[in-house]
Amino acid sequence: MECVRGLRTRLQRAMKEAGSHVVAVTGTSPGAGTSFVALNLAWVLAETGKRVLLVDANLRGGWLHRCFREAHLPGLHEVLRGTATLEQALLQEAAPGLSFLGAGALPPDPAELLASAAFDTFVARVAAEYDVVLFDTPCILAVTDAALVGRHAGVRLAVVRAAAQSLREVATALHQLEQSGVPAQGVVLNGVPRSRTGRAVSGVYQYEYPSAS
Repeated sequence: MECVRGLRTRLQRAMKEAGSHVVAVTGTSPGAGTSFVALNLAWVLAETGKRVLLVDANLRGGWLHRCFREAHLPGLHEVLRGTATLEQALLQEAAPGLSFLGAGALPPDPAELLASAAFDTFVARVAAEYDVVLFDTPCILAVTDAALVGRHAGVRLAVVRAAAQSLREVATALHQLEQSGVPAQGVVLNGVPRSRTGRAVSGVYQYEYPSAS
């Protein structure tokens, strides 16, 4: 969690520089841990007293609702279709300061929904009501959804899983984001092996304060 809090500090600076508090998180490949990063980042942002909205924008297989012990319906899909209001779909105060909107039922046309005027209106509304809006999106190499959501974000983060992807695959994913007009402002290295001695692990140094005995 201290690593996530360190990411929070950098993200807050990036949002200030971008002049936007809408953040999109994507993975460079399936299994990178995008949802894990988005969930924990939303949690620590809410710890600072900000009103945070976490949106599961993975309309192809979102599962974040399970973390809140909530049913699958309704969610972002139903809000964009107009079959549910935001108030009906929103899980308010999922944690102090944190609200959550699940993906809802998986639609047959997720890319079209995320490219629609309804999604534009949705983002404008939640951006006006929350201090931070955090979108969890699918892997950029699999589908175009991350780029569609990224158009609305001032800050975009790409999650890479340590020792699970080649440099070529990561470079291709970052290039695809850039070619789509939504370059990543930062890369999150997830799943780095933990060091108990402070020695470098995969090029990352890690230190800890001794716990009180």
